[in-house]
Amino acid sequence: MTKIFFNFWRKVGFALALATILFCYTTLPDSVAITHAETGEPEGFISKEVFFYASAGILLLFNLLVNALRDQLAKVNFAKVNPVSEWAKQPKKLSAFLINWFNGFLAFVNTFLVFVLLGLYNVNTTRGQRLDLNYNWLMLFGAAMLLFILFYLPLKLLYTNPSANDE
Repeated sequence: MTKIFFNFWRKVGFALALATILFCYTTLPDSVAITHAETGEPEGFISKEVFFYASAGILLLFNLLVNALRDQLAKVNFAKVNPVSEWAKQPKKLSAFLINWFNGFLAFVNTFLVFVLLGLYNVNTTRGQRLDLNYNWLMLFGAAMLLFILFYLPLKLLYTNPSANDE
């Protein structure tokens, strides 16, 4: 069930991120404010086209590389790496867990990118590109969740054994 959920979330998150990039491209002003002073006034700008191509390129390249890494790690024989590990003795369960973890990781990153892009859109709307709302909480939440997701993989593999429902 988790395999279906994370795979679906990954695909929907990717589609939403692409749609958000296209939405931002069509509605943002020609100069997009990306840095602001302490007073909320914009300091650094990039063109709308650079924003579009950079964000779309980063999204596509990141997803492509993580998917390639996921597929290659699912093929590795971990019994040669750590022969005493219970996970390595059950390669199907390990492979399924790694695929689910990578799908969940990509799903979170794609979804978080949607919120970051919407925050950038809100800052750059016709209200004068002024930073009226503090978005630091969003960055802190995203960083905390990303650390949790990143540390979950090695902790689960090192300190637990596969259960019957891990496949």
